[in-house]
Amino acid sequence: MKTIKSKIRIGLLFLFTVILVLSILGILFINQLAQKSRGTIVDNYSSVDYTMNMLNDLEDMYSYQLKIILDQVSEDSLTKAYISSKNSFEKNLQLETTNITENDESKLVNILHASYRTYLNNLDQLRKDETNPKDLIIFKDNYLPVRNAVFAIYKLNMAAINAKTSSMQTAADNVIIYMSIVAAISIIITLFFIFSFPSKIVEPIKKLTQKIQLISERNYDQKLDINTRDELGELSSAFNSMAERLKLYEAKQIDQLLFEQKRLEAVVHSFEDGILFIDENRKIVLANETVLQIAGLEQIDILNQSVTIIAEHNDLIREIYKTVQSKSSNGSVEIKPVRIIRNGKESFFNIETEEIITYSESEKKETFIGNLILLRNITKFQERDKAKTNLLATVSHELKTPLSSINLSLRLLEDKRLGELNIEQKEIVNALRQQSNRLSRVINELLDFSQIETGNIILKFSNVKPDAVLDIGITALMIQVSEKNIELHTEIEEELPEIRIDLEKVVFVFINILNNAIRYSKTGDEIRIDVRKINNSVEFSIKDNGPGISKEDQEKLFQRFTQVGNNSKQGWGLGLAISKEFMEAQNGKIWVESEINKGSRFVFSFPAINVNFL
Repeated sequence: MKTIKSKIRIGLLFLFTVILVLSILGILFINQLAQKSRGTIVDNYSSVDYTMNMLNDLEDMYSYQLKIILDQVSEDSLTKAYISSKNSFEKNLQLETTNITENDESKLVNILHASYRTYLNNLDQLRKDETNPKDLIIFKDNYLPVRNAVFAIYKLNMAAINAKTSSMQTAADNVIIYMSIVAAISIIITLFFIFSFPSKIVEPIKKLTQKIQLISERNYDQKLDINTRDELGELSSAFNSMAERLKLYEAKQIDQLLFEQKRLEAVVHSFEDGILFIDENRKIVLANETVLQIAGLEQIDILNQSVTIIAEHNDLIREIYKTVQSKSSNGSVEIKPVRIIRNGKESFFNIETEEIITYSESEKKETFIGNLILLRNITKFQERDKAKTNLLATVSHELKTPLSSINLSLRLLEDKRLGELNIEQKEIVNALRQQSNRLSRVINELLDFSQIETGNIILKFSNVKPDAVLDIGITALMIQVSEKNIELHTEIEEELPEIRIDLEKVVFVFINILNNAIRYSKTGDEIRIDVRKINNSVEFSIKDNGPGISKEDQEKLFQRFTQVGNNSKQGWGLGLAISKEFMEAQNGKIWVESEINKGSRFVFSFPAINVNFL
């Protein structure tokens, strides 16, 4: 079985073979060209050089000898030059005799030897006899054959050089053509290999990548057709087996999910409370029968529809969506029950919403997938609460009559015209007066609470200076302040704008907060009261140095019948709840800032009259 590694090795070996063959052919062609130009053409150039030297030497010999024959100069003065030229000629002649390269060159060399001997013999004869003009003609006639023989050898070698040069040029041209053909073939083969060989390896990998992408999109009907007997073939077989198993697993999972979905739907639809699920795209994907009945919708009208579109035409869905938006933006927010009238019967539902978040182990992060809304039917509780409120209102009113009689009796006992009381009697009357006042405060709180519960809060608005609230409230609690020797530090910002409020209700809020501050302060402690304008509101704050309130208790501090702290048994837990209702009814705000062992700061504020209210 050929592995990918062996295929790559074969491919590289193929490229090495192409380079090696190209190199060998180049060397052979260049060597062939060198063989054609080596040796013979060098000998031809040597023969040309010898003949040129012989022609020069022969001319010198002829010139020197002619001068001697004609007695133009003495023989002794030219003998050395003549002998030198003669020796040079004979030396070159000997070299040429041993450098025969062409077919007719040997014959020409023999003719040159014969002509040269005749020339020398004739020259010796002329030197022995007297010279006459006829002899000079004969001397010249003997000189010319020698010269012509040398020149013939020169021409023969020059012609050979030209012929061989032309032959070498032709060979060089042929070598260039052959090398170009070999190079072109090598380039074509190499390019074909470069483009085809990698694709043999890469193409299956591309197919595998595409199939894996489709698998990741849950499309398991994939199969790789790679029939090679290497790692890619094994990978293809393993991939096909994996895809088949994933397909079977997906089918099994879908069946299981469908079963679980049907079971979940059966459970959800069996709930008396309404259940609604809104996904991350704000589409409703689940709604049980209770929600459909309350909203007056059908499954086809609501499922997979945008909640914003449905909210435009359905009051219940609008309220649910508002609740989801409020919780998403504000976190924990108090949600009031939804009142629904069906078939002439009044029903109340509490809207509870929870964000569903999943955690991905692979991505190591949380993902929001939607909101689960529960419409809890609280009609029975509302009816009981209403009955409780009516009972409290009735009892409170009934208690006011005997309480008035008790207070009248206490006044009569304190009237000196009916007689003086002894010390023990006065202490008993004071104790009765304190308990009567406490009972009166409780009855007033219950009456205020019953007004809030029934929605019958009666407000009497008027334009009020902020310091009027402090004057009334502090005066009402001066006895408690004096009893615990509390130091009150009051700071009121100058030129505060008026506020439009129900003075009686706001004084109730102020007294309630200040009374709590006195209750939780130690003897001799300090309480600081500040009134100032912040932004476009007038803000009242009461700061004590008491034990403080934990974060957990702060969240439920303004809830009804809730008591926090060590002295919680002193009241019914209605004061701050009523205060909050009074503040919100007057477009005001109330909150607390506190830390354990660092005291508490209660704040309530109203819009300045010259800003938002007229």
